[in-house]
Amino acid sequence: MSVMTDDIESIIPAATHNPLEQFVLLAKSAKGAACLDLIKQVLEAPGVHVFGELLVMPNIIELENGPNSRYFNTLKLFAYGTYKQYLDNKEQLLELSPLMIKKLQHLTIVTMAIRSKVIPYKDLLVELDIKNVRDLEDLIIESIYADIIHGKLDQRNSQLEVDYAIGRDIQWNDIGNISATLREWCDSCETVLSCIEKQIERANLEKARRTKHKETIEQEIQMLKTSLKSQLPDGDDAPMSSDTRDTSSSDNRKKGVKPKGNKPTSKLWF
Repeated sequence: MSVMTDDIESIIPAATHNPLEQFVLLAKSAKGAACLDLIKQVLEAPGVHVFGELLVMPNIIELENGPNSRYFNTLKLFAYGTYKQYLDNKEQLLELSPLMIKKLQHLTIVTMAIRSKVIPYKDLLVELDIKNVRDLEDLIIESIYADIIHGKLDQRNSQLEVDYAIGRDIQWNDIGNISATLREWCDSCETVLSCIEKQIERANLEKARRTKHKETIEQEIQMLKTSLKSQLPDGDDAPMSSDTRDTSSSDNRKKGVKPKGNKPTSKLWF
């Protein structure tokens, strides 16, 4: 008994967030021909680009060494492989439908985009087995609309510039490389953090030195002011009384001395 798409939609709510989830739930109870038909459906299903959850299920793993090993190999190819690998190993795989071929080509672009952010057209033409640039650009545009990569076509330089690509399934032998990369990243973060801490320490020491220098100058200024005040005579800074100013003004008038503030006139004073 095969599992049809209508059956899937009736069993799994359409609001599921993960497109693969409905196939995973059905695969738990699928046996025989139903399991084989399920694999074909998931390989053609739009929006499904990861398959690792199916590959670890016992009833799917059982297919690897049986008469239906092609189904398992093809599912594994879609999880980890590329279109060129399909062309090189057709005898071990299922014959792909046009929808499957298109999806595998999209996944091949994703794999290349993960490895390099700038992909020459000549490399894409070889990996995707496409003969002309027009068909290649149409395939790339389809991948962008499918939201599996983000980027732009540089037609002048005949290359694809990638800004983003979805992640693909990870094989067990890739975990060591990922772990090593993460360790290198952590070591780099530790180095940068240590450098920042040293810079902060130096900045704090410089701030403390400048603050101490400022306090020392202020103390010396205050001491200098105190010293100058102590050296001045007691009467030097006393204000002149009003009687003294009046007497001085009267004496000047008697002697015929012209006040300094008056403007000059044509009369002479004797």
